[in-house]
Amino acid sequence: MTDKISIQSIAGYCHEKALWKLLVDLTSDTPDDKFREWKVITPDIVLMDGETFCIDDDIQEKQTTEFFPPEGISNYGESGYAWSLGALVCYVSSGHYIFGGRGGIYQRSHPKAELPTLRKEHSALDPLIKRCLCFSPSQRISLLELHALATKGLESTVRKARHKIIIQSIEGNTSQYVSDDSWPEKM
Repeated sequence: MTDKISIQSIAGYCHEKALWKLLVDLTSDTPDDKFREWKVITPDIVLMDGETFCIDDDIQEKQTTEFFPPEGISNYGESGYAWSLGALVCYVSSGHYIFGGRGGIYQRSHPKAELPTLRKEHSALDPLIKRCLCFSPSQRISLLELHALATKGLESTVRKARHKIIIQSIEGNTSQYVSDDSWPEKM
């Protein structure tokens, strides 16, 4: 039995922290060598192993055009990878493919089309994803910058410990410690 699951299983049900973690993990191991092959990332090949996202090289990649950038995959490189990653985050956030399932093909024929937005709970990622999905490859965010911003975003989602609130009693000067989760007044 394996602990790895495809991200198709969690698409549409993710927390914001999972999306930041997805961006951090998939931009940390990018090919920096020009002789290495860039893979079009799809939900089929991205697995969640515990709390880490990884690309499984053993899975046969399906040619799903929903994650192809508008310029196609003939010269697929860093900018194409950034576009595919933005489309993947949109898919994981909502469970729906961008541009009605037509991906970059639709964007190629409609370059001025409005870029998709993420669910309200994931709105902090919107500016970053819009930079990934720019029509022009030269305007897309670099993976180095994307990784740095995703790391900061992940750090901002770390929950802070709850603090106890001190409430003065009306009957006297005695203080009570009340948890943040309970009602301060007596019912």
